Amino acid sequence: MEEFVTSDLMDSDYILSAAVLDDQGFIVSSVPADSKTKQQLAKFAEILFATERFEQTSIITEQKILIIHGLAKNYTLVVGCKTNSNLGAIRKNISNAASRLDAYLDSTKN
Repeated sequence: MEEFVTSDLMDSDYILSAAVLDDQGFIVSSVPADSKTKQQLAKFAEILFATERFEQTSIITEQKILIIHGLAKNYTLVVGCKTNSNLGAIRKNISNAASRLDAYLDSTKN
């Protein structure tokens, strides 16, 4: 399920990468699936673990915008976007993806 949701997010013209991390910070699904992307997204997700738990946090850098969204069961969705992105559209896509993921995670036993 996680693979379908991250792949669907990549349909946006603005989104460069997406990943779902489990409650331990390990990547469950990543698009693209290369090791450099996985490493970068996991590092940025650590920010969410190190701070108070917010539903969503944005990090703006010179090269990209990262949006970190908390999910059910302490899972995390991390999305990397272009700096010229339509953030309203991206947040709507993330909200839809998070709803799908939360429903799936809530239905699993762990």
